[in-house]
Amino acid sequence: MSSVPTTTSAFPTQRTYDRSTGELTIAVDALPASIDDVTVAVGSSRLRIRIEHHGRVYDRTETPPRADRAFASDGTAVYNNGVLTVTVATTRDSR
Repeated sequence: MSSVPTTTSAFPTQRTYDRSTGELTIAVDALPASIDDVTVAVGSSRLRIRIEHHGRVYDRTETPPRADRAFASDGTAVYNNGVLTVTVATTRDSR
């Protein structure tokens, strides 16, 4: 059993979906965490952002912005001046 507390509100987060490009962007004010504290994983139905810093854990899972969309394999994650920006394209879900 882990003694590290988990929270979803440790870092301010903004979620934006651009319908014209089909891209979801998540911006996280991750200071004082460093890039070494950050993990980003993307699958077709989930985007997970995890930040572990000084015994605190921020763990956030996002789903595609619309039920008829899935995450595409192309995306970027950039950490700059304490802000983590993750942008992932979406495609029409073929299910």
